[in-house]
Amino acid sequence: MSDQIRTVSARWIFPVEGAPIERGMIVIANGLIESIGRRDGRSVDRDFPDASLVPGFVNAHTHLELTPIACDETDEIRWLQSVIEHRRRSTPESSAAAIAANLAQAIRLGTTLIGDVTTDFASANITACAPVRSFVYSELLGLKHERGVETTRRAWEIAERLEAERGDDSGSSGVRGDRRLGFSPHAPYSTAGWIYRKAAASGRPLTTHLAETPEEIELLRDRSGRMRDFLESIGAWDENWAPIGSKPSDYLKSEGLDRVDWIVAHGTYLQKTDFSLFSIPTDRDDPRRSIAYCPRTHARFGHAPHPYRRILELGGAVCIGTDGLSSAATLGVLDELRFVRRIDRSLECETLLRMGTLNGAWAFRLDRETGSLTPGKSADIAAVAIPDRNPSDPHELLFDSDRPVVATMFRGRFV
Repeated sequence: MSDQIRTVSARWIFPVEGAPIERGMIVIANGLIESIGRRDGRSVDRDFPDASLVPGFVNAHTHLELTPIACDETDEIRWLQSVIEHRRRSTPESSAAAIAANLAQAIRLGTTLIGDVTTDFASANITACAPVRSFVYSELLGLKHERGVETTRRAWEIAERLEAERGDDSGSSGVRGDRRLGFSPHAPYSTAGWIYRKAAASGRPLTTHLAETPEEIELLRDRSGRMRDFLESIGAWDENWAPIGSKPSDYLKSEGLDRVDWIVAHGTYLQKTDFSLFSIPTDRDDPRRSIAYCPRTHARFGHAPHPYRRILELGGAVCIGTDGLSSAATLGVLDELRFVRRIDRSLECETLLRMGTLNGAWAFRLDRETGSLTPGKSADIAAVAIPDRNPSDPHELLFDSDRPVVATMFRGRFV
C-alpha cells in the first residue's frame, strides 16, 4: 500500500483500551495513531465497511522452524520424539524456508508482535527483515554439562555476532521490523539449573517451557517416570542432575531467577499457590511474569484444564501463543482465541481480545508502544471481516465467526 495512508475506517473498531466504536475512524501520522473516534461521514483513505479493526495480534510463544509432521500422536512424549526426529532430518536451508513461510503466514493472519523460540537464533535475520516486532529466543539445552556448555557458548557467540552485523534490516515491504534477541532455557527436564541462572544474568529477554506435562512434575519431584525414561532413550539424561527445586515454580522463585521477566509457555500444572506469581505488579520496573497459553496445542494432548481463568481472576497476565505447526493447524492468534471462545463461552469477549493483544505486549514490555489502538501508539492493526448482525456485545462479531483477517497494518502501512 501507499505510504500516504492517513485515515482508515471500519464498521467497528475495538481499541482494547476503550469501548468499541461503531463506524469508527483512525487517523495516522508518521506510523503512529494520532486520533481515534467516530467517522461521522468524513472521507478516508481506506474503508473496511464489512470488517473490524483491532490491534495487531501478539503471538507470545511460537516455534517458526517447526512444520507439520506426519504424526497424529496425542501422547506428548511420543509426539516429542517425532519432533526430535523431524528436526534431525532438517537442514539449515529447509529450516530457513519453513521460518520464512511460517512468519509470512503469521503476519498475513494479523500478527504484528511475535516471540519465536528457535535453534541458534535461526529466525533472527528473517524476522529482522520482516514488518513485525519480534523477540527471537535461542533455545538452551543440556542436562549434561558438556551439552549445556556447547549450547550456551554457541548462543552467546551468535547473539554477539548478530548484533555486531546488524545494519540495514529493511524488508521487502520497506517497513523495518524491530528484532530483539533473548534466551530460552528450554525446560526444567532438559536444561540444567546453571543454564537458567546464566540466562537470567544475561540481561536479555527470557522465556521457558514450564509445568507443561505431568511427567515434568514427576521428574522434578522423584527423578523418575516416563520423562526420565524418554531422556535416557535419547541419551540426554544425566545421573548427576539435580533440579533447582522440586516444583516448576522454583524455577521462577529461586534467587536470581526471581528478579527477571519470564514468559512461561504453557504453565498448565502450576499449583494454585503459584498463581500469584503472575500478578501484574504496580511498579513498571518490577519483574513481569506471564503465561503464554497455547489453547489448541493444550487441547490436542488432552491436558488437565488450564488455569488461565483463575490466573486472570487474580489479576494475572495470560497471553496467547500458537506453539508451532507440528501441534496446531495455523499460526493465527485469532484462531486460538476463537478456539477458546468455543470451549469457554463464559469468558468475556473483551477479556479474550485483551489476551491476544495488550496482555502479550505487556509481557514483552511493549505495552506503551503497541497492543491497543490508543493515540500515541504504533499503528499496528489487523482488519478482521465480520458477519452482518448486531449482537448485544459487538466483540462477539470477532469470535463467533470464521471470517478471516483481511489486512495487516504495521507502523501505519499495510503489509
